[in-house]
Amino acid sequence: MADRQTATGDIGLVQTFVNTVDLQDGPEELSDPNTLKAWLVAHRLLEGTQPVDASDLKHATALREAIRSVIGANSGSKVYPVDIATLNEAAGASGLRMRFGSDGKPRLEPEATGVVAAMGRIVAAMYAAMEDENWTRLKLCTSQTCRWAYYDRSKNHSSRWCTMASCGNREKARRFRTQHTLS
Repeated sequence: MADRQTATGDIGLVQTFVNTVDLQDGPEELSDPNTLKAWLVAHRLLEGTQPVDASDLKHATALREAIRSVIGANSGSKVYPVDIATLNEAAGASGLRMRFGSDGKPRLEPEATGVVAAMGRIVAAMYAAMEDENWTRLKLCTSQTCRWAYYDRSKNHSSRWCTMASCGNREKARRFRTQHTLS
């Protein structure tokens, strides 16, 4: 959705990856190996000559949901062990190693190739994003049917919904109906 808050840099890449599916209204951007490849190439995480298959798609969507879970912790949700295991598996499979760039700054880079390396680059971006003081501004909409990752730009970091116009209004109307039905 265009009116939802977005971040930039590593936080923005992580947010964009998680939001490749709109759980509430669709669509699923990573619907098959070709759409996964196109997304990875467009975000410079994979060379266009690399093959992508159904197992790569399965791993990418599992990683996406594990990252969604970790972002949920910024909104007060629980992070499940299976999600941590998925993140650790992606980091390990890609062979992430610390490397120094020409600017002298350290970064994580995968030793693997192909989609495994691309998933490692996403995990490395997540690591860098979590090191940023603004990481806690990346949250999940508290609407259980939405769970969109949004960047909380409020002064006191207290936003609960991706947008007040959609999820916020729905949640407030639901609460109002519940209170008035019980009375």
